[in-house]
Amino acid sequence: MGAITRKYQEAAECVVTESYVYAPTDLASGEAVRRVKVQRSLWDTGASVSLISARVARVLGLESIGKSGVSGYNEGVDVKNTYLVHIGLPTGDIVTNIMAMEFHSDEYDVVIGMDVICKGDLAVTNKDGRTTFSFRIPSEVEIDFSEKQ
Repeated sequence: MGAITRKYQEAAECVVTESYVYAPTDLASGEAVRRVKVQRSLWDTGASVSLISARVARVLGLESIGKSGVSGYNEGVDVKNTYLVHIGLPTGDIVTNIMAMEFHSDEYDVVIGMDVICKGDLAVTNKDGRTTFSFRIPSEVEIDFSEKQ
């Protein structure tokens, strides 16, 4: 149960943190846990599911559990491998049993989607042109900016 805040000196175009991707094991079993640390994980409220790169899947020796179609800003539907993983957040928490879809990017190895984000509270503010990103898990209280402070 943790929280993270990242402050940017200007308006951020995106929010990027570190994360871990774990192979799907019972973390309490005591068996060796395969994981990889990812330096550039993109937080994306527009992604309904989380994504991992083919490189991460290869490093962890993951086997695809199926395929899923994805449509986005590009035309048509792409069919991608899906993997069962656990995602370690910079809060210190691990979100287990995430069905992550494979994607290809030169910039990121993980996209943290709404399947993970909805487990906690997320706030992004831009006071004085400086972005502050905060996330905590689990959700603790409703944040309502329409209420007078």
